[in-house]
Amino acid sequence: MFRPVAGRWLVAAAAALAVATSACGAPPASSPESPTSPQQQATGMPVTIDHALGSTTITAPPQRVVTIGWSDQDPVLALGVKPVGTTEWFDEQPGAIFPWATEAAGGHVPEIVSNAGEINFEKVAALQPDLILALYEGLDQSEYDTLSKIAPTVAHPAEYDPWGAPWQDMTLTVGRALGREERAKQLVAEVEQRFAEVRAAHPQWAGMTLLVMATAEGGTYQVFSPQDPKSRFFAELGFQTRPPWIEPRVQDNVATVSAEEYQLLDVDRLAWTSDPETLEVLRDDPIYNRLDVVREGRVGYFDYTTPPFPGAAITFNTVLSIPYALERVVPELERMDARR
Repeated sequence: MFRPVAGRWLVAAAAALAVATSACGAPPASSPESPTSPQQQATGMPVTIDHALGSTTITAPPQRVVTIGWSDQDPVLALGVKPVGTTEWFDEQPGAIFPWATEAAGGHVPEIVSNAGEINFEKVAALQPDLILALYEGLDQSEYDTLSKIAPTVAHPAEYDPWGAPWQDMTLTVGRALGREERAKQLVAEVEQRFAEVRAAHPQWAGMTLLVMATAEGGTYQVFSPQDPKSRFFAELGFQTRPPWIEPRVQDNVATVSAEEYQLLDVDRLAWTSDPETLEVLRDDPIYNRLDVVREGRVGYFDYTTPPFPGAAITFNTVLSIPYALERVVPELERMDARR
């Protein structure tokens, strides 16, 4: 159920100055070994990538990549590069490597340099990156400027909300940044084929509306934006995720529904990326439990806190997590069909 929000805390000015100084200084005599996979040859360099906070030129194939974006490590790993630094998000896994990415990581454990938007700039600089990715992240200009003093930094695409770029765009952007765009295109095509196969096997879903729920607090309900990766995941399964009322209400990645309007939630399917505490709240919510969709068992609760982390796989919605999520989510959706 975790929801990215716009607020964040910057490090003190003195710390930022120290980062910039260390980044500009000479590297130590013995630099850490590059973890980049040697089996793929990078092409297409130099490359310039436009994004929401500017334009970034990468002159040579990156060898030491830091991912500030909360799920950016997945496309990097999928393309054969092992990031030296990653962002910790929830239910901490070593190096922020979840089960769907362990094979690609091959035992490599990156250093955590950011915790859900709180960036440790000194740690980033100490890793001597030659590329910083912040695609699934809402950097502000000050943070971007600080990171750019350390290494070329790519922020989220300008045409989407900070948390709203499709996984295809992020994979292809990472592919360009790493000089592995052709391989990125192959990976995208393979995963899109998986989605197409699921849609073909379940044509009935195309006529159903599904909402991905964010919170239920004090009689107020929040639904994730259609741009959110979780909503995009279910849309690619064929479900309708854009009822007419939702987009005008979206603010900070969610649309709010009051208790008086609760029937807006009475659609064909609801999905939660939940935890045990959320389930307790929902069990005790009399308004929520009046919904036909709830009473008839047409709700999916996908836990993101414990293995096998189906909710986390949906939330990441990356080129690596999607096949893993499909194996765990599709059977639950089929069980809902059987109950109709």
